[in-house]
Amino acid sequence: MNREDIQLIKEAKKNPAAYEALYKKYANRLFNYFWYRLGHQKDIAEDLLQETFMRAYQKLPHFYLRSYSYYSYLLSIAHNVIVDYYRQPKFISLDSVNDVPDEITQYQKFDQQRNAELLWRAIQQLPTNEKNILLLRYKNNLSIKEIARIIGKSENAVKISLTRIRKKLSRHPYLKAIADFSEHKRQYVSPQFLDRK
Repeated sequence: MNREDIQLIKEAKKNPAAYEALYKKYANRLFNYFWYRLGHQKDIAEDLLQETFMRAYQKLPHFYLRSYSYYSYLLSIAHNVIVDYYRQPKFISLDSVNDVPDEITQYQKFDQQRNAELLWRAIQQLPTNEKNILLLRYKNNLSIKEIARIIGKSENAVKISLTRIRKKLSRHPYLKAIADFSEHKRQYVSPQFLDRK
């Protein structure tokens, strides 16, 4: 864990209002984690972001420093939050599957754009757990070890899953394009759970 996070955690344990510094540091990255997995549903991504930080904040008094980053710890919580979200019954619009974000295609030549769009649609149609593993690996650039810890599987299971997912997508030559996704910028929203008394 880096020194800055260690100091921020210590300060937040002494003064709960200081937790906002950790929120500001990681909120955009976690928002993107949800935003990509939810088909760019901003409101839901924002709600799940708040839920993730609320759970982390509630566990702060019992949090102890580990060998991995605080961001990895937050991703573990985020993974559980999104799993809980998908377990809840809900109406899913099929229209969102066809919406390809601009950052996927904006820097591509026309034929590359078409292939990138096809790949994006193929990724959106993957089962949630497969899409999650793929995005953690290529969008978030996490190691196999980090992914295994976040999703609660063995490293070997993650490697096997990635191999199977890549085989599913093997007809799309632009798999590497997902590593170039730009981060979605969001307006800063104060953590609501810190306002509760």
